[in-house]
Amino acid sequence: MLFKRKVSAEQKAESVAAYLPGFPIMDARELAKLPRFSGDVDGDMDLLLELFAFYMHLANRLAFRDLGADECSRFSHRLIVTVANRVATSLRNDFSSVEVIAEFRDKYNERENYYAGFRKFVPDGDEPHKNTLFWEFSKVIFNGFMDSEDITDLMMVQAILTPEVAQFLKETNKVLKS
Repeated sequence: MLFKRKVSAEQKAESVAAYLPGFPIMDARELAKLPRFSGDVDGDMDLLLELFAFYMHLANRLAFRDLGADECSRFSHRLIVTVANRVATSLRNDFSSVEVIAEFRDKYNERENYYAGFRKFVPDGDEPHKNTLFWEFSKVIFNGFMDSEDITDLMMVQAILTPEVAQFLKETNKVLKS
């Protein structure tokens, strides 16, 4: 084949949506193992919604950078619909899919607006972590789901989140550049 077929923004969103759910689920399982974790170990929906919202924000941020505003809008719309459908079809019977999708959409919109205020993902060099996206996300998880005020527990939260976020960024960059 002489020419590479162009992959649409919607197709890229479908590709990202295929693996995105695994990252928040893995993070939630690992966070639940922390000694001071205060969420529901058997599937804290609030924690999952926070994690999903963050990963989707990351995907959208990368899509905006790589695809531009118009294609990012198409990417984002397809990503939200596809991930929401995947979440709804994989729920335990005691969760209402309609309610969860509504909560999912609300949490996503809330966090999309909140995280948009943090321009840098991580600090450069010796800059402070405050007001960087990953730091503020880690604080959201720490403040919402840890029964602790100890900075070392916040560092443990970050240590759990870092490898999964790094892998997600790597895979998503690859999809968006295809």
